[in-house]
Amino acid sequence: MSEALLPRNLEDTLGQLPDAPGVYLMLGENQRILYIGKAVSLRNRVRSYFQDSAAHTQRTERLVERVSDVRWIVVNNEIEALILEANLIKRHQPPFNVRLRDDKRYPYLKVTNEHFPRVQFTRVVRDDGARYFGPYTNAHGLRELINLVRVVFPLRTCREPIDGKRKRPCLQYHIRRCMAPCVGFQTEAEYDELVDEVVLFLEGQQDRLLERLHAEMNDAAARMNYEAAARLRDRVVAVRRVTESQKVVWRSRIDMDLIASARAQGQACMQVFLVRGGKLIGQEHFILDGVTDQSDAELFSEFFTQFYTARAGQLGGGIGDGFSPLALREARGNEVPVAIKARARRPPSQATIPKEVLVEALPADLGVIGAWLSELKGQRVRVLRAQRGPRAEYMRLVHENAEQNLKAFLAHQEVQETASARSLTELAAALDLPDTPHRIECYDVSNIGGTNPTASMVVFVEGRAKKSDYRRFKIRYDAGSNDFAMMQETLRRRLRYLRADTNAPGEEDPASILEDSDKRDLAVQLRRKEKFHHRPDLLLIDGGKGQLNAVVEVLEELDLWGIPVAGLAKEHEWLFVPGQNEPIVLPPGSPGLHLVMRIRDEAHRFAVEYHRKRRGKAMKQSALDALAGVGPVRRKRLLTAFGSVGAIKRASVDEIAAVKGMTGALAAQVKSALGG
Repeated sequence: MSEALLPRNLEDTLGQLPDAPGVYLMLGENQRILYIGKAVSLRNRVRSYFQDSAAHTQRTERLVERVSDVRWIVVNNEIEALILEANLIKRHQPPFNVRLRDDKRYPYLKVTNEHFPRVQFTRVVRDDGARYFGPYTNAHGLRELINLVRVVFPLRTCREPIDGKRKRPCLQYHIRRCMAPCVGFQTEAEYDELVDEVVLFLEGQQDRLLERLHAEMNDAAARMNYEAAARLRDRVVAVRRVTESQKVVWRSRIDMDLIASARAQGQACMQVFLVRGGKLIGQEHFILDGVTDQSDAELFSEFFTQFYTARAGQLGGGIGDGFSPLALREARGNEVPVAIKARARRPPSQATIPKEVLVEALPADLGVIGAWLSELKGQRVRVLRAQRGPRAEYMRLVHENAEQNLKAFLAHQEVQETASARSLTELAAALDLPDTPHRIECYDVSNIGGTNPTASMVVFVEGRAKKSDYRRFKIRYDAGSNDFAMMQETLRRRLRYLRADTNAPGEEDPASILEDSDKRDLAVQLRRKEKFHHRPDLLLIDGGKGQLNAVVEVLEELDLWGIPVAGLAKEHEWLFVPGQNEPIVLPPGSPGLHLVMRIRDEAHRFAVEYHRKRRGKAMKQSALDALAGVGPVRRKRLLTAFGSVGAIKRASVDEIAAVKGMTGALAAQVKSALGG
């Protein structure tokens, strides 16, 4: 597409592009994001796509042909553009970008920053003065490590403040999992020595730790404290067992990531070996989509930005949680907590970014990526390509792992796709659908006697669950137990975003929102509309004819009758469709029946899970929670003074007013509200 043949609106947009660094979003029909990229100069980079002289690949030509609009976000520099690009790709998953399939947060072991620190499992790294170890690629293995640490090093696990008020130790002391510092059986200095041993163990300095434990064991034996000596002996045995199981990769205690790739059938597998302290602590592989026509340099560049942004983005909330360069600059200006112990202070980025990264191919924008990683690390990070020697030999092992994992993934994908295709084809034939349903949405309602009602929406794409599109609803209907009305409310709130008119029923006009001082409402509406813009190929309802008829009324009301809908009755696993009295009975054991049952069960699980959460929260509330003017502090003081809500109810106004923070008028209000 030459610039002379551009649509008028797109030509005007290109003329407004600034000559500044930033991120651009190319949009297609229905404002769908097709591609997200970064640029040092937005004007030069974006306009280059539409020049006659541009030598585009077939992939880029297909992209340009579909572009109908371009949007952009200006930032301060290339590093901020790099971060923002990766976050937006993660959030929107554009079809023309390389996309990292695995978006999980990595688990870390955390030694808390407090008096009498604890050891915890976490997936969020914060700049809170705590000490973080990881990342670990196997959550189960990390939990086993934490259990081992708690057995070998008896640290406390409770959150109770150590203030000397406790009269007797808990069960953890009696089973020798804690030395009861809460009752003074262990001093803070003794506890700190134990924490130092834990830190040495986790840092991989087992030799120093073993020397220290041997010295303490011999000293305890010399003083004929044989019970303490036996505990130290068991600790030595456990530390040696863990040390022997770790594979030494380099003699030097270096932190390094080794990354290799393998490609086949338009997909790539990136293999990562994590080396910390010279020892291989874990390995992981990631599948990338959209790698066609991408060079190795571009592939590694895309993987670097998404992989390391996902890890570093866990600081303060993580990728996809509103993290942006603006938030980054704001966070840098905020004060960070001062560590209680010098031992516990370590920048969180040191737990996520290694000193060296070995790769098969140097990424594009190497200078920007290296500067960004060094900024996160707080010291220079080197990105190197192994060419010869031991490192090159080890990289060959990483590459072999990448090839094996890609072969296994493709074989598994082929089996899954075959099974999904069979089940979807059978379901389409049974329901007389015009085509196999690409996107299936299933709904279920959960409540007990009309209390704490909830509803769920689960989404299956090509026969597989897409959990990022799951939604849950807090039902507003409060006129008793009426599953039909609750189901109708759920479908109205979801399907109204598919209406052809600009503003769906119940939505406000964006212009009026913009005029309002609180513009957050607009952002909420836009995000909600973005989440619900996908049109389902089949609506599946958990229920029989009653629920189905209720949903049909909503479809007619919103003029969305073209969306196929079916109800699945649980008693006989029969399918019901509108306008047909007799149920559709799929053969027992058929792929289509297994699919709809799996989708229905997932919707039921998701709805019940949310209902239990709401019910549990409601059961923990007291009559004081609804009282105006009685916040958490006053509520706690009242309960501490009287012991229970019943005692407050029996107390006089003067007695309530005598509690710190209460006034005579507020005491009378509390007394009246409680019915005393």
